[in-house]
Amino acid sequence: MIDGWRKLKLFRWVASPGIKAMGILLAALLVINALAIWGILSSRSNAESIAVRDLRLQTEAHARSLEAVLSSRRGDFIFLSQTPPLANAAASLKSQDPIPQRWMRLDIEGSLLLFMAAHPEVERLVIRDEGMRPLVAAGRREGAPVLYPSRDFQRPALPGEGYLLGSWPLRGTGKESGILETALHIPTLVRIAAPGMGPRFSLHEQDISGPLPVGEDSFVVSSAVTGEGWPNPVQWTLVCRERKGRLLESVTALAGRYRTTVILNLTVMSLALVLGFVGFQQVRRSMVLEAENRQQAKLRELERQLMHNERLASVGRLAAGMAHEINNPLEGMSNYLALLEDDVRSGRTEDALDLVGRVREGLDRASGITRQVLGFSDAGSVSFSPVDLNEVLRETVRFIRSRPAFRRAEVVLRTADVEVGVLGNRVTLGQLFLNLLMNACEVQPGGGRVEVTSDNEAERAVVVVADSGPGISPDVLSRIFEPFFSTRGSAGLGLYICHTIVSEHGGTIHARNRPEGGAVFRVELPLGSTALREI
Repeated sequence: MIDGWRKLKLFRWVASPGIKAMGILLAALLVINALAIWGILSSRSNAESIAVRDLRLQTEAHARSLEAVLSSRRGDFIFLSQTPPLANAAASLKSQDPIPQRWMRLDIEGSLLLFMAAHPEVERLVIRDEGMRPLVAAGRREGAPVLYPSRDFQRPALPGEGYLLGSWPLRGTGKESGILETALHIPTLVRIAAPGMGPRFSLHEQDISGPLPVGEDSFVVSSAVTGEGWPNPVQWTLVCRERKGRLLESVTALAGRYRTTVILNLTVMSLALVLGFVGFQQVRRSMVLEAENRQQAKLRELERQLMHNERLASVGRLAAGMAHEINNPLEGMSNYLALLEDDVRSGRTEDALDLVGRVREGLDRASGITRQVLGFSDAGSVSFSPVDLNEVLRETVRFIRSRPAFRRAEVVLRTADVEVGVLGNRVTLGQLFLNLLMNACEVQPGGGRVEVTSDNEAERAVVVVADSGPGISPDVLSRIFEPFFSTRGSAGLGLYICHTIVSEHGGTIHARNRPEGGAVFRVELPLGSTALREI
């Protein structure tokens, strides 16, 4: 009896560690399986967030690409509308002489057809006179640019599904003016801007501000597409819809492998369980690392595309700004040519010769603006020579007073009694003061007073331009010299170019508000030979 009792205790003592080990093994198995399940769920959640971020970056990249192409086409239409054949189309096509009229029509039609051949997304171009009567019309037939009878376009086009319409004023040298009516085929524009867009992307020609409907089996992201400067505001929405199953294939495959591993874990010994779990973890880790590597590669490529599209948008804005700057002297030359024509007909030779010189000054100014833009890439190409700022200011004020748009503004010039001489570029300095005076006049459309003074102060030439306008908002004052910054819807390059010209001459420019109202711009430049040594 005693021996049997001892044997039972010995059996329990020997079996107890085995039972405990089995319990521990089962508990470990459950914990390991629970951790694996949690890891897969966590991986799926992370994969979903990465997939959504990937879709958002792709959508943003395509949206910015569309905006860049829209900005580029806007610059192309502005440039086309200002070319001599189209700018004077309304007056040329109404000429009484049939031979020049025929040659001008051929020139205009050729310009429209060449432009459409280079831009396959342009569906229609129509030139209309001031009464909106069609003069010349070009469209497409089976994809090829052709001319249409102008009588087919008696009425302006109405907005339609799939087309972006625009109208651009034609400002020629004559009294007649007109409008260039354009129509862009939006699907073709999208294919040109983002050739990599697939059927999962859709473009809505309106601003979708509310939440988008999301299905249980798909991801949906959107990005706004805007186009600044278009006659009809562009407020589109680019939507991307992707199935979850396609993006989460790796996670789904991982879950399938885990189910097989769980069945093996329940049928094999503890050692096989441990080895299987370790192998599963290695596979999981390698797949996650591989997926992360692929995702990082995609992110780097999308970032590169975003930077490239931003550069394209900047080029479009720079082209629009350059057209704006060159248009200023062209308008002045147009006024001088009109006065020159009156003097020639009246026989006032001396006055005509003086106006010829002013036209030549406008040509030099436009040529200088082009050379300055080229000089941005080669600062060493800018040449300096002795310049009297008083003479530059007199020419600039005379030019401003000759413009009909600024006749209501009272421009007062007070120069120093002595010569204010600096070493610099006469054309770019003229552009500097022209931009400042035009800004001062434009902020006072109803008429006002602009005061311009020059003086010598402690080895520095000082020019002050003050106006009686509304002044500059305090939150804008610190940013007015930044490129592409504007509060009036312009290209935002005028004051940035002024700051660049002053810096090239070794000087400074500051802006502030006057206590009695208005704004003051103060330009300081080194005098004489000191400026040459510093430069």
